[in-house]
Amino acid sequence: MVVRVLDATTSDFAGMDAFDLAESIRIAEGRTLSVEVNCTDQPPVDGVTHAELAAGMGADILLLDRYSPLKPVILGAPEGVMNSPSPLAGLKALIGRPLGINLLVGSRIPPEKAGRAFNPEIAAAALEQGADILFLINQPTYGGGLAQMEAAADWVRTNDQGRLMPVAVTSAFTPPPRNLQDVELLGDNIKALVQAGTMGIGLPMPGSKLGWLLDTTARLVDIIHAEGALAWSILTGSVEGSPREVMFSLVLQAKMLGFDVHRLDGAGLSGMPTPENILAYSLAIRGEHHTYRRMALSIRR
Repeated sequence: MVVRVLDATTSDFAGMDAFDLAESIRIAEGRTLSVEVNCTDQPPVDGVTHAELAAGMGADILLLDRYSPLKPVILGAPEGVMNSPSPLAGLKALIGRPLGINLLVGSRIPPEKAGRAFNPEIAAAALEQGADILFLINQPTYGGGLAQMEAAADWVRTNDQGRLMPVAVTSAFTPPPRNLQDVELLGDNIKALVQAGTMGIGLPMPGSKLGWLLDTTARLVDIIHAEGALAWSILTGSVEGSPREVMFSLVLQAKMLGFDVHRLDGAGLSGMPTPENILAYSLAIRGEHHTYRRMALSIRR
């Protein structure tokens, strides 16, 4: 039986494939917290990585931005982790949580970002290095679009043997949906992505991205669930670095909208949300009992 994220230990997570992890998130009923960190920035606390700090404040899932599987850099990580052929697996051993990375989808990715572009070589390297989740970030300005996103999701489904969870960020396909016609258009894209193999869809949290409204977002969340995928709320636009009172307001809206996972992007303090905001968000989605349990649970369990 799959254990819900709220109760999962390090050994539980280690035994999960992508489908188990998705079910673990689903049965946690909107109480899963993921945190993005910029792993090439200097961590705000000496002697600890961004990921360890975020995990210590209650994050269930960690996402590395700016991680290149071809030239791995995780500032603050021990030499043994970075000298290993599987640095992501090494970092997971330190935090005891699932770990994902962002990959850019497009046909014209700039050379300085090529190591973070989605292609079979880089995706395969991420898988072998220990990634659990691939966040597929559509980049229209770099030649990205629905066809490229579908191809990326299909590659994961065909080649990863159920080990990787692809999550697609769809907000760049169209302007913010303002009416039923816009919702239907974006809904068709969502359906196509799920059919191609995407297991989660990321939408901007209203209040953090310009023009995204509560009612249209709620309809899109319903479409995601109807297709059998997970809905990820993305708190972005540097709002993840706002005062804690803003966190409490946004998280309650996200739960009412029906999001399965809450993702805090990496702005706030030297490449990550402030620790206080991670804690505040965790307390708001699941209360003191589950928050302090996650914070205190030994990675040796």
